[in-house]
Amino acid sequence: MKKHVFAFCCIASLPAVAGTMGEIAQPMPWFVSIGTGYSWTDKSGIVNPDPGFWDNASQGYDGDLSDEGFYSFAIGKQVHPYIDLSVSYFNNEDMDYQIFQTGASGTPGFTGSVRNRFFTLNNKSVLANIILHNNTPYTAPWSLNVMPFISGGIGAGYNKVNNFHTVGIVPLSATNIGSTTSIGNETTRTSFAWQGSVGLNFQPVSSHLSANIGYRYFSGGTFEGPDYVYTNSDGWSYGAPWKGTLTANQLFVEFKYTA
Repeated sequence: MKKHVFAFCCIASLPAVAGTMGEIAQPMPWFVSIGTGYSWTDKSGIVNPDPGFWDNASQGYDGDLSDEGFYSFAIGKQVHPYIDLSVSYFNNEDMDYQIFQTGASGTPGFTGSVRNRFFTLNNKSVLANIILHNNTPYTAPWSLNVMPFISGGIGAGYNKVNNFHTVGIVPLSATNIGSTTSIGNETTRTSFAWQGSVGLNFQPVSSHLSANIGYRYFSGGTFEGPDYVYTNSDGWSYGAPWKGTLTANQLFVEFKYTA
């Protein structure tokens, strides 16, 4: 009889003991997201690398890159009540460079003293990110949870320059061609890329779906122009390649699923 009473007392005490050990920790969730947005691109940052080959111009070489859209994918995991880690892929739409130049050296180049220069830049980047956020969301009207966040990421940007060409506007008197053109080969370069973001996450109560809306400063790395160009007035020629940097201010929305 004493043995049965002792066993009963032990079983009855288990919930009390378990309660002193605290709640069982819930596993941290995984998440995936797909995003899109628009980039307001900064100037290209190009400086004439070789005035002996690339003609000096009154307007310089630091032309604009066109503002374009982009899309992104990300996968990540919460690793701490305040911290998420993710890997993201960014694909920026083709950005166009165009600049009108008038020669500043007094010596007409391959394409004369008045010209337009063009190329197209495409950027793809992969970044590893850290996201900092509150432990618990703020409750908003319409059964929405709102969570502010900040994010930073580093990685690699793959930049491709193609459609590189120059068109002279005033024909050269020494040639029998109506206009002069130079064409450069396609070039690629991989370099350091980074981003910094701030935004808000909106999530319906008890839903796995949410949306991030925010601002990002994006640096897609350094790009490089061709070192060989072909002109219809002078054939193949070699010169130091142009170098520039892709940076942009972005507004984005990301649709997120949390498991």
